[in-house]
Amino acid sequence: MKSIKLYLFALIFSFPIFINAQVIDSIPKESTSGFKDYYPINVKPSVSYLSSMNNKESILFDAKPIVYYSFFNNMRKVMQYSTHKPSFASYVTFQPHIRMYDETSQPVKTPSYRVLVGWQHLIKTKNDNFIAYAVESGHYSNGQSGCAFHEEHDDESTNCNLMYDIITPETDLSNILNRKNGNFSTNTTKVSVNYRFNNINSNDKPYQVFSITGSWELYHYRMFGFIDKGGYSKSDIKIYGRNRFGLEGEYIHTYKGKFRYSIGQKFELIQGAHKSVEPLRSETTGTIYPFAKDIGFFVSYFYGHDNYNYRFVDSGSQINIGVTWDWFTPFQIKRAQKIRNSK
Repeated sequence: MKSIKLYLFALIFSFPIFINAQVIDSIPKESTSGFKDYYPINVKPSVSYLSSMNNKESILFDAKPIVYYSFFNNMRKVMQYSTHKPSFASYVTFQPHIRMYDETSQPVKTPSYRVLVGWQHLIKTKNDNFIAYAVESGHYSNGQSGCAFHEEHDDESTNCNLMYDIITPETDLSNILNRKNGNFSTNTTKVSVNYRFNNINSNDKPYQVFSITGSWELYHYRMFGFIDKGGYSKSDIKIYGRNRFGLEGEYIHTYKGKFRYSIGQKFELIQGAHKSVEPLRSETTGTIYPFAKDIGFFVSYFYGHDNYNYRFVDSGSQINIGVTWDWFTPFQIKRAQKIRNSK
């Protein structure tokens, strides 16, 4: 079992390094691969140590091997070679979330999967700041078939429904959660808006950036609003809550051209969930990017509800230390002006 754990850890750890090795300097070169494009609104992939939130489970590590693939993306080209023209991206993103626990029989439990189709619109202002909009919609689940609050019953079976019937507003859902194979499933749509304040250096690259993002995520029954597939049960949505609101700020500074660091603060608020659920989640993160690549090393402090599918019924604090990589590194945004001035 120890060798299996080491192999799985090495496999997940190698994934960001492999992707990053293909994007050593993604700024001056045009890419023909849909995996190597820019996304101003994104979720960063990571693999990390994560402390346990409670005494019910002991976490070994946490991994988010997230992938984006563009059907169309002209953001880099437009931002480098055009002064004010807007740019667009249409894409699909696969966002797994995997945790390994210190258990011999089932070390990886209830992994999450988000599959989303997305669209982003990026506008450069006259003073070289960025405004971005994103709409993403798809499916979010953990692929399990068990009752969320009883290990021996199937999801939506008569016995499982009886378990939901005895839940009251005073029930502590964290104490009765089926952590082995409890089902979590919903369709989701998320709308985000981002504004980036850019301070530009002599090479036309942002060396100081302040980014602020607001978002609204809606859990809904029909996929994309019209496909009767993959939705939640009536009992589950009363516990999930339909709305999640996000607010995120990040300061990014590039020191002497190559060394980059960032400090970020993120909040999530769940509206309409069961009363035992802590509605607020706070994430405070510091990241350094010491190489001329997109790879970075981070330390985070989490407080509030968990973000691992049905474990949002848990709450507490966690320390997170690991490796990440960036989908939107600073790049030249006034190259058209430099080209004109050189003639």
